[in-house]
Amino acid sequence: MNDDSFSRRGAALFVSATALVHNAKTIMAHAKAKRLIAVIKANAYGHGAKWAATVLASQADVHDFAVATVDEGLSVRQVLPKKSDQIVLLGVQNVDLVPVMAENYLAPAVGNLDWLLAARDLLQASERPLPPLRVHLAIDTGMGRMGAKTKADLSSMYQFVMGEDAFELAGVFTHFATADDQNQAYYDQQKADFLAQVTSLDIDSKYWHVANSGSALFHFDEIPTETIRVGSALYGYNPAYPAKKTDLPLQPVATFKAKIWGVHQLLAGEAVSYGATYVAQEDQWVGTVPIGYADGYHRTFAGMTVLVNGHKERVLGRVTMDQIIVSLSKPVPINTDVILFGQDGQEKISIEELAEYGQSIPHEVLTGIGSRIPRIIED
Repeated sequence: MNDDSFSRRGAALFVSATALVHNAKTIMAHAKAKRLIAVIKANAYGHGAKWAATVLASQADVHDFAVATVDEGLSVRQVLPKKSDQIVLLGVQNVDLVPVMAENYLAPAVGNLDWLLAARDLLQASERPLPPLRVHLAIDTGMGRMGAKTKADLSSMYQFVMGEDAFELAGVFTHFATADDQNQAYYDQQKADFLAQVTSLDIDSKYWHVANSGSALFHFDEIPTETIRVGSALYGYNPAYPAKKTDLPLQPVATFKAKIWGVHQLLAGEAVSYGATYVAQEDQWVGTVPIGYADGYHRTFAGMTVLVNGHKERVLGRVTMDQIIVSLSKPVPINTDVILFGQDGQEKISIEELAEYGQSIPHEVLTGIGSRIPRIIED
């Protein structure tokens, strides 16, 4: 969308291709990776999946992507060549959609043999010829969501896939539950379990992918990182904040801006918003901004800092569905920008800081930015 959509809506998420490409190259160099599976599920963490896929493929030589659902995969496939760019479906999938997956070169994660048996029957029953279904075998080393729990479980899936023309092995992976916190013992156990299973079956390391963002940032020297599978770091934030700090120069891909569409003076003793939780102690200027929790600006952000003309102001009273009230040190013109997260002059509000204030995480905040907020490409 063009800049008119910002003026029309009064709020927008601005995204930077330069930052996205920088982050992809930076995290690969940091982890000494040769291949990146770019995680662009949930609309690329709210940034725009088709946009992210196109930018990474054309400007960062990335040709492996991961989404969560078949429909997400079909949407991204519209902008990526079928055979040269891989799209992985993370998480459990409806086996009835296997013909759609095969036809569109979507590669599902698979956690048990029964799913593979049902998938084979559907592929063989197809009335039209289909390419082999590429699959990624999941190993559950402690996340508890899906995957083989034992060597026998993994062996049955691996042998079945390697022996069936209907399938092609595309990957073997696990997902670390504590890569971005202080539970090193749990991380070490997951790592040991994964390596024990894949090595006992002599599964070629070219298929392995285990390093998520937390692992690529903080454990890159402890695990195989030829292939990394990264989401949050791509978008320029530290998934372990504030528990772990990183000096890696990641660049925030998104800036969340809104506009002041109303300015008025609040007299001493007057309150704002539902519940009258904020009462002015003296006469003060305030601005009304057309954004609220329906747009992903959570109720828990009440009292949070925003930036107006490079100065810190704050959200007064409760966040409502469609509007917030912000303090103003002096009257400002209508259509003055408000930075909800991003940089304005020398001041900055990071997505990590905003999420921590709202007792959330950056992933949740970004993916929760609503569809009525336009995404605008900055560069």
